Amino acid sequence: MVNVDGWWDDQVRDRFQAILQLVLAAISDDYGTVPIILQMINKGDSSRDLESWAARSAAPVSPPEVKQALQELTREGYAQACVFEGAEARVVNFRPGETADVWFCATPKGVNAVKKLLGEE
Repeated sequence: MVNVDGWWDDQVRDRFQAILQLVLAAISDDYGTVPIILQMINKGDSSRDLESWAARSAAPVSPPEVKQALQELTREGYAQACVFEGAEARVVNFRPGETADVWFCATPKGVNAVKKLLGEE
């Protein structure tokens, strides 16, 4: 007999993993805000051929899903939150409820992870 709870947990975990990958890819070569990241994932990113990428199956994604992914990515050191003061970006602590003026970018660890995911390394 199939364990429905285990199957559901696997589906949720797989979807969240895909969202993590999509969010990280969206910020791997430029800064992005939550709305920009949402647009890149949900409308497609023309700078990369991600359509054949398995993680694309998670799209469309919601703002809370993107914020949850950003929280995890910043906590694990794959991304960082920044605010701009003029032309200079200053790294700040990520606060899920305060993302309106916050920009996100991948760290070198995050960029390397995206390269591996896309087979560019």
